[in-house]
Amino acid sequence: MGRNKKYGDITLKPEDREKLEKLANSQTSEYRKVQRAKILLLSADGMSNAEIASSTGIHRNTVAAFVAKYIAAGIDYALNDSARSGRPNSICDEEKARITNTTCTKPKDIGYAEELWTYRCLQKHIRKHCAEAGYPGLSRISPNTVRTILENNEIKPNKITYYLERKDPDFESQMHEVLVVYKQVSLCFDAEGTLIIPMDESKTETVSYDEKPGIQALQNTAPDLPPAAGHGMVAGDYEYKRLGTLSLLTGLNLLTGEVIPLVSDSHKSSDFIEWLKILDIR
Repeated sequence: MGRNKKYGDITLKPEDREKLEKLANSQTSEYRKVQRAKILLLSADGMSNAEIASSTGIHRNTVAAFVAKYIAAGIDYALNDSARSGRPNSICDEEKARITNTTCTKPKDIGYAEELWTYRCLQKHIRKHCAEAGYPGLSRISPNTVRTILENNEIKPNKITYYLERKDPDFESQMHEVLVVYKQVSLCFDAEGTLIIPMDESKTETVSYDEKPGIQALQNTAPDLPPAAGHGMVAGDYEYKRLGTLSLLTGLNLLTGEVIPLVSDSHKSSDFIEWLKILDIR
């Protein structure tokens, strides 16, 4: 079945691999089992324990333990926790819900300077306020226990993902209008991208416009040096002059591909009017 060494290198039975792959891709299975399935698959693919730990966010000693369990007694032993001696888990579901609810508040909203929770900060807050909240059993909770409870609910309070809130009530209708315009443009070309409408007849031309203000205008203080013996790259001097900022106003004719630019020292409505005059001449 393989040797237990720090570089993983286990050999999976075909039926074990099939079961592990199904479990690793499951959206409903228990989180810890999904995680262990991924560890065993990565080890079987030749990845070292340190690399698996870095990839999964788990300590490499924990990775080595799961690999060793598979080597010692097979897939069921590796995926499931054996019974432990000592006091059983005393944190009830209501207390876990309290921890989760606290995590879903922002630290700064309850008097902390942090923008996001860390497990250590969250643990200290829970310990400090558990008695007054009616959960004295949480007075000795550890950061690892807090982390485990949150990971089982797939909550990561120290991570940020971004989304775009649609605040404009007319967004859908405006989006539809823009998509219709671009669809009309696409009908002017064949499958190879060749324009199929006569350009010498009356037609509607569509121009896509955008602008970029605040572009730094920089000037070199010394000429660039060409590649030479000893250095194979173009060498540029570190120093430069600042010549202020510029605004770039640009339109793209979607039928002809022509770019209509205007560079301005300012960024005002009069600049846009000037660009429209240039467009009108074309």
